[in-house]
Amino acid sequence: MPMKVSVILTSYNKPDFIDRVLKSMIEQTYQNWELLIMDDGSEPETLKKIQPFLNDERIHLYPHTVHPAKRLMTVRYATLINEALTRISGELICYLTDDTMYCKDRLQKMVDVFQSKSHVDIVYSSQRVVHIDKHLVETMTFVREAEHVLEHASFQVDHCSVMHRRRLLPLIDEEFRQYWDDDPKHWHHADSVFWMRLNHFAAFYPLKEVLDITFKTPQSFHHMFSSMPYDVIDGTVIEREGAYFQLAYGNLHEIDKRWVHEKKIRAIRVPLICAMKYEVKDKRVVPNYTVVTADNGRTIYYIEDQKKRRFASKRDMQYFQFHPKEMCTVSNELLQTLDEGKIIQVSPEFSPPNRRLFKWQRDVYLFVHDTFCRIAPEVVKLFAFYHQPIKLYPSHFTLFQEGKSIVPLYMESFHEFDMSLYQTSGRKHSS
Repeated sequence: MPMKVSVILTSYNKPDFIDRVLKSMIEQTYQNWELLIMDDGSEPETLKKIQPFLNDERIHLYPHTVHPAKRLMTVRYATLINEALTRISGELICYLTDDTMYCKDRLQKMVDVFQSKSHVDIVYSSQRVVHIDKHLVETMTFVREAEHVLEHASFQVDHCSVMHRRRLLPLIDEEFRQYWDDDPKHWHHADSVFWMRLNHFAAFYPLKEVLDITFKTPQSFHHMFSSMPYDVIDGTVIEREGAYFQLAYGNLHEIDKRWVHEKKIRAIRVPLICAMKYEVKDKRVVPNYTVVTADNGRTIYYIEDQKKRRFASKRDMQYFQFHPKEMCTVSNELLQTLDEGKIIQVSPEFSPPNRRLFKWQRDVYLFVHDTFCRIAPEVVKLFAFYHQPIKLYPSHFTLFQEGKSIVPLYMESFHEFDMSLYQTSGRKHSS
């Protein structure tokens, strides 16, 4: 009897591609399959594209609803895959995303390997990657080659290029207490964590042919998050539904549009699910990290945590690379509502302003919450820090603690990836 294949498709708001993806399943030359569509709360346009395909009794839709504020609490696609794995009925399992198409003979050629090679537990194929722009025009393409048996497949094999036997699942559950690790630190590579778990019991057997095509769009997850750290940097201003909000100590505070429109503060583009995890609190009359004066520049303050920090002199203001054009005029009455903060000065006591870039040896640091945090160049660019890093002297750098590095989420996740978990000895199954 032909082996049944369970395909798990994770879907979220890809109306331009989801029907192509589903059509590629319907057109498979191998017919003994089931498709579990794990939709994560897509808008009606996407669900409308899915609906006609539900006439095929092999296709099952499992819609989900999640509040945007909770989207970063787990790796959503991993969470949904774990649920799907409790629903499958096939002997073989593979994965699909809503921007990837299987080639017509994809399932057949992989099933042939399992039927002819009983010792093989995992198969992966070559994959064509196509980058397209917002107009769906191809801008670049390349092939991820499947050439070798892989003892360590993590960070080498794509989510949609794998098929494995179901019999590995209870082994993974017993060893790791979970199939796919949906801890949010694995946002960019939950598949690689799962490959590591599969590798604990078997190697990945290659099929050199291209058997799937994946499209990278401006809305693709990896593009949206390519330079985003897990935590949005304090003081960042974002736009949501025509209003502007500033992040302050883990909460969003609405600010008047004039602060942005007059170019006193820059708003940056932050993926919605990154912003939605922060609770909106009271409106701020004056945003943090703003330079203000009430007496035509004779006395100049820097607002931090709703406290006014006075610049000791204009020379100190220049040293920390604030430009006079950044200065905003406010009323004395408003200033009087703010508590006094520590004076900003270079000497005799080095007392720097927060949210400024500094350079120590070869690295750039962001001074935030009174700590020096090493910051990656792509994060600097994303968050629109336009001043040059200020040189630090040893006596300055050692005055403050060094905080956690600010790096893109994928980089942070990779650094935290525990390579010691690669253990392939004593396998119960081996390819």
